Amino acid sequence: MGKQLTPRKEAILRSLVEEYIRTATPVASEALQRNYGLPWGAATIRNEMASLEEEGLLFQPHTSAGRVPTDLGYRYFVEHLMVESALSLDEQRQIRHQFYQVQHQLDEWVRLTASVLSRALQSAAVVTPPRAAQGRLKHFEVLSLQDLVALLVVVLQDGAVKQERLLWQTPITQEELSQSAQRLNRLFGGMNAEELERRAGAVELSASEQVVVGSIVRLLAQHGDFTAETFYHDGILQMLDQPEFTTLGPEHERNQRIRKVVEVLEQHRLLPAVAAQVPAGGVQVIIGGENEFEDMKDVSLVVSRYGAEGQVGGLLGIVGPTRMQYSRAIAVVRYMTEVMNDLLAEMEL
Repeated sequence: MGKQLTPRKEAILRSLVEEYIRTATPVASEALQRNYGLPWGAATIRNEMASLEEEGLLFQPHTSAGRVPTDLGYRYFVEHLMVESALSLDEQRQIRHQFYQVQHQLDEWVRLTASVLSRALQSAAVVTPPRAAQGRLKHFEVLSLQDLVALLVVVLQDGAVKQERLLWQTPITQEELSQSAQRLNRLFGGMNAEELERRAGAVELSASEQVVVGSIVRLLAQHGDFTAETFYHDGILQMLDQPEFTTLGPEHERNQRIRKVVEVLEQHRLLPAVAAQVPAGGVQVIIGGENEFEDMKDVSLVVSRYGAEGQVGGLLGIVGPTRMQYSRAIAVVRYMTEVMNDLLAEMEL
């Protein structure tokens, strides 16, 4: 955000955000003065809090209540006031040891990453498996299922396996399919979607081969996209133990929050939607209403890309209430990104 607050307002906002993160209850001026040793009287603090409310950084749930941060208040806190933290050496060693026990098991890396993230913050974690930014064909087979139906199995160079059913106009034997697959594998092995499509336009293909090639091109082109089927989550129950989902607000509002958040996470819609907001390098913090999902306006996402830019990589992040321990969340996400980068580099994917 553009406007810079005065030092006094910054001190009050920092203390209020930290107190609200700790207690999950609206914060009064007396509590700030008592708990944070602010050198101003309660009346002065109240006046500054009222000014911060006018600027959209705080709001007052009830007339007699204290204040709580808005999304804009959290944003100012994260960008200007938060003291960054780091994982202790003991935590780092414990995490590295867990990954050492599942060396070279990509699926286990992803599951373990989600588990570590969720336990560290008592929040939900979302992780995509490592995948190439651009799909390249390693090998494919076409298996006859019925006279007019076959199964296309495509293996990509990053280890991903994709399947698709194919329909023929006339029956084709398995022997014919295998001979055709051998020829096309020799022609197109190692190519990405654009290269394969260009090469296919320069060779003569039968009607069935055109169907196969068209499907392979489409599967390769879609490979770099994050889809609902390509990520893991963990820790939803831990997140739902937070006060936002157990005690804050009327019961029907809490139930609505739970339903919306669980639906978005269970239907695997979050990461594909925010992927475009996450640049390579660095940790991205998306607070409340900053993401495109109305259903996720009560939560924040701390997310990062792992892997070398333009090569094999993915996304990992933490989902929790906007009343999140942002400093620790950023530290954990940053460290887990380093761990995944190191693991991928060792495997030379």
